[in-house]
Amino acid sequence: MQLVDYPWLIKPKNHIGKNLPPALLIHGIEGIGKQVLANYLAQSTLCEKTSFISDPCGQCPSCDLFTAGTHPDFNLVTNDEEDAFSSEGTSSASKKAKQVISVKSVRSLGTFCVTKPHRGHAKVIVINPAENLNQSASNALLKNVEEPAEFLHFILIAKHKETLIPTLISRCLKLHVRPPEAPEASSWVMAKMKTQLEDPYRKQLAINLSGNAPLASLKLMENHDFFDAREKIILLLSQNPIDIFALAALCEKLEASTLQQVFYALLHDLMFSDIKENTVFHEDKKTEIRQIKRSLTTKAFSRWQGIFNDYLKSANHPLNRRLALEALFLKWPQT
Repeated sequence: MQLVDYPWLIKPKNHIGKNLPPALLIHGIEGIGKQVLANYLAQSTLCEKTSFISDPCGQCPSCDLFTAGTHPDFNLVTNDEEDAFSSEGTSSASKKAKQVISVKSVRSLGTFCVTKPHRGHAKVIVINPAENLNQSASNALLKNVEEPAEFLHFILIAKHKETLIPTLISRCLKLHVRPPEAPEASSWVMAKMKTQLEDPYRKQLAINLSGNAPLASLKLMENHDFFDAREKIILLLSQNPIDIFALAALCEKLEASTLQQVFYALLHDLMFSDIKENTVFHEDKKTEIRQIKRSLTTKAFSRWQGIFNDYLKSANHPLNRRLALEALFLKWPQT
């Protein structure tokens, strides 16, 4: 694996130095390549032909094992397994991810942390997303991070380092991975696209919505459902009067994260549409933006954003989501 394919990750990699520290915290926005960097550092450390952080050879037995996902000295800890409801006959579609790394998962690392490496000279544990460590798991991990074996390395990955307990943060070398500038992100995304884009605005919107994070931009750009939902939502909102029930029925089918992404960008454009600078996300929907805003004030949309934020807090609650959305859109600013 080489970072030349992810050029914006080279600078943060160089900040680490020649050797991987006992505990490293990589943080940055979604889709910036934090896991890619963690894998690079882990493979480089475990590679049998490198003695410091550099491109792993990709040919030694350790590199082969790492690429195959079977290296005995590497351990990836992520969210716990999906937990099915106990009632019989429940389909797999009814499973719900815990979205937490439990103390059981951390304690299961006990033997791995104290036994010597099977190959080479090091062991690496990657924890992603580290912010999903619950309190007990964080405390259990802290015991291992405070006094690690000389061969042991921890790499924690988080979007926001502040979500971790302070004592754990203080034991780690912090590495903030920042997104590249928009032109670099755009060039990278275009090089990775599998198909030709028909919509010239799609790429720039995806990059803007992702905060210039290349991996997130590429994923969003290829998400046809997102752009289809965006098109329909803006069309419905531009009508006068708005069909609240059709809008709620449409949004009921979408994930809360998708709604958040669509409406935050839309609200931004509505609240800043009077500014003549290039501050809009939806460059291709300026006519619709004017139709949605009409003579309404920025304050009216700012007030609705607060209502929308309250909705998002309970969006995954098992109550009637259609009714909740209808109540939400009945409060949408209208003349």
